[in-house]
Amino acid sequence: MMQAIRSMAFCTAASMIAAAAALTTDIARADEKNPTIAVAMKTQVQRRWAFDVAAMEREAKKHGAKLIVQWANDDPALQASQVENLLSQKPDALIIVPVDSQAAGRIVRSAHDQGVPVIGYDVGITTARLDYFLMRNNKRVGELQAEGALKMAPKGTFALVKGDPGNDVAQAIAKEYDARILNNNNVKVVFNQFIRGWDPKAALSNAENVLSAQADKVDGFVTANDGMALGISQALKARGLAGKVYLSGLDADAANLQLIAQGVQTMSVWTDLDDAGSSAVKAAVAFARKQKPSHMTEVDLGAGKVPTHLVKVIPVTKDSLCSFISKDAPKGWVTEADVFGAGKSPCR
Repeated sequence: MMQAIRSMAFCTAASMIAAAAALTTDIARADEKNPTIAVAMKTQVQRRWAFDVAAMEREAKKHGAKLIVQWANDDPALQASQVENLLSQKPDALIIVPVDSQAAGRIVRSAHDQGVPVIGYDVGITTARLDYFLMRNNKRVGELQAEGALKMAPKGTFALVKGDPGNDVAQAIAKEYDARILNNNNVKVVFNQFIRGWDPKAALSNAENVLSAQADKVDGFVTANDGMALGISQALKARGLAGKVYLSGLDADAANLQLIAQGVQTMSVWTDLDDAGSSAVKAAVAFARKQKPSHMTEVDLGAGKVPTHLVKVIPVTKDSLCSFISKDAPKGWVTEADVFGAGKSPCR
């Protein structure tokens, strides 16, 4: 009798253990099937970041993943605090656009201490090795901007208006300016500076000073982004130089597309935000499922080589505006009326 009872108890206990094990396995599978992805964004000031997040959300929905998004509004201390909070929610992966490329190394190390893989997005981190990196093909951006300037004035006089010195995107673009223009014996460089914070007002002030010093004899402002190009365009308009001086940019913002349509700005460069956002989430999901995400190349940002996906970029000029609006820009980015005015579009 006692033997039978002991046998029954053993069987019951074994069944409970098996059930518990099965439950644990099911939970683990559920976590892999529906991973949680933390997203630490640097700012909401530039409207493009909302489109990045929208692309991430669309891709996350395809994979049954949950996104938890925080916006640091260009405050590195706030971003560090936000990531601490995100990590307390035990995500399966962290996507981060760092406010400060150097200071964010502490964030990466903290995430790694908790077993969370970190995917850098658009802006690199130099003081800790990321697990994966999503970056615009910044080398190509610099090439396109510099090539456009040299095509317009092969023996010209140029101002090189570079981005924030602490930003690896600005540094990568600037390297191409240096290689193709600064070290080109056929041209003259009269201004070659980084602009802290990519400040349009500082760009405007510097452009005014350059034009005054050169008696308006400047063939081009090779400019790293659209915000600074917008500032410089004011100086060109004020001196009657609009359309006569090369002016580049980056981001294809609506206001700058207007300038391109008017002939004030020569070109901008567009980054495929759908590719960027979706690829970041694909990598995060792969990590959550203990898989290796695919990558195109490896980039050393300062702490070792990182598997990297290069996001496609395309030039946007007056000739390609209609194609950009109808085919390349994501829904909601810009309309023909935004660029050309209501009822004035030349597009067919």
